[in-house]
Amino acid sequence: MYFEIEPKGRKEDFFNYDYEYGQVKKALERKEKIIAVVGVRRVGKTSLLNLIYNETSSLKLWLDGRIVTAPKKEVFAAIYETIEAGTPKIFGKIESLNLSAFGVGLGIELGSENRAEIEKKIKASGQVRVFIDEAQRMNCKDLADVLSYFYDRFPNVSFLISGSEVGLVEEILGENDGEHPLYGREISKVTINRLDRNRAMDYLKEGFKQLGLEVSPEELEKAIDELDGLIGWLTLYGYEKGVKKNKDALNKTGQTAARIAASELVHFLKKTRNKKLYLSILRNASGTGWEQLRALAGKDYGKKLNSNLFTYALNKLAIHSFIEKKDRAYNLSDPLLAKAIYLV
Repeated sequence: MYFEIEPKGRKEDFFNYDYEYGQVKKALERKEKIIAVVGVRRVGKTSLLNLIYNETSSLKLWLDGRIVTAPKKEVFAAIYETIEAGTPKIFGKIESLNLSAFGVGLGIELGSENRAEIEKKIKASGQVRVFIDEAQRMNCKDLADVLSYFYDRFPNVSFLISGSEVGLVEEILGENDGEHPLYGREISKVTINRLDRNRAMDYLKEGFKQLGLEVSPEELEKAIDELDGLIGWLTLYGYEKGVKKNKDALNKTGQTAARIAASELVHFLKKTRNKKLYLSILRNASGTGWEQLRALAGKDYGKKLNSNLFTYALNKLAIHSFIEKKDRAYNLSDPLLAKAIYLV
């Protein structure tokens, strides 16, 4: 069923992403060491990883990047614990629309064996696939070091990671940084885009058809206007309307989605030194170019913004998938962030 609010685990429930699914499967057949699934929030990255996870027969583990506080220690320990147990492991939760805890740590430690003994066991374990969701939520530099370490030393360990385009590609994979630990390594990148208007309409129509429900084209158009082509929010709307039979489904979806987006924004802002600056940028990112956005954000902030400080904050918001740049203009990556800003 399309309108399940949990990540999709079966191919038949995964709408219209056959190409992206095929690209990941081909990369796995080539035995690529690192496969990165990138895109903004709510486009289906977690569902794609979950689908591949369910289809994987080799030893595997799932890591929720939102709860990893020390990648160098915890990722290594999670892989070793999975190998020691000889069974699949999930650290955190596989979820898309509900939130798991942030930054609580995995709570696992390596045993008393020395590093050489541990490495020997990892190499002798056979194929291991490590799935990392929301990878950019970790310490990016530390995670890059971990990926480089495993890439060079363990041919039997491969990683499938998901995250925002900018955060994953620039911070973790170092695609354009000659001094990055992963620079020059072979990495497969699969991009998931939001649904265009026609595909969003098809998705809603097909989803309601599965439930035996007819919804007027006018209401569907309104839902797409408010929720954009973000399949996560469209799914939540379909669930409210078609499964829960909520008569005010679109309004309810907007409220719920705004609260979820706000909680993510709150978590991000806790790690910044200047909450007001970031909110000023977000409030004015509506199709504006760099110079205009700096001027508008500065007016909102109360003083002219230093270009270096502004660029740093803008890039930080892009890395964490709150803002996206297209045709030299900056926009909120999620229309529901416009409401979320005022809930922070």
